[in-house]
Amino acid sequence: MAGRPPKVDHVKREFQREANAARNLVSAIDSLPRKAHPNAANGIHPKHVLQIIELAFMGVVAAWEEFLERTLVRYIAGASTDCNYSPSNKYGHANTLNHAYEILSQDANYDPQKHYLKVNDPRWVWRTADFYFAIHPYGCLTNKVDLLKRANSIRNRVAHGSEKCKADFKETAIWFLQPQNNQLTQGYGPGALLLSSVQRHFGQQAINNNTSHFAAYLDLYESLSNKIVP
Repeated sequence: MAGRPPKVDHVKREFQREANAARNLVSAIDSLPRKAHPNAANGIHPKHVLQIIELAFMGVVAAWEEFLERTLVRYIAGASTDCNYSPSNKYGHANTLNHAYEILSQDANYDPQKHYLKVNDPRWVWRTADFYFAIHPYGCLTNKVDLLKRANSIRNRVAHGSEKCKADFKETAIWFLQPQNNQLTQGYGPGALLLSSVQRHFGQQAINNNTSHFAAYLDLYESLSNKIVP
């Protein structure tokens, strides 16, 4: 017998708290004086600033993917927002969250602690939603696919040093920056890209405001989360 439908608004609140904490951390680090020599008395070495922003971004991307998974599973299980919004189901609701995971994974033995849904692929998310819902909010991902996939390549380069991750990140950095002759400076990494100002792809307002790629991504994620959980 099915219990009461699960809640969903808290999922958005938790994600936005994570994003805001990352924003505040990077802002606080950015305000510290820099020091070029590790043994200097005060300040933080620029290399450490880049490492911190990379880790903060990696955490935000992970939190975003968790948000997508948790909202999709809850909507499949019949969740409504505090404003009484819910997607229009084609086939009825799952009985529980575990049942929703089984449906989405098409695996009756699915264990969320051992397996994962393909929420790092935005197309999988909205096409899965297309299958289960007549009307749903995940269509907001469709025109942000490139940006969302580029975020994955930045995150993957922070986490891994494989040749593929390096190549994917280089392609992403060039996509954002379009440097002369498509050449990046030696050792150019994710932290440098995230701290650099937006030049394209995020809209004119971000360009006019000299918004960093890190801040632009946080704004994007938060905007999308407000559309998915209105």
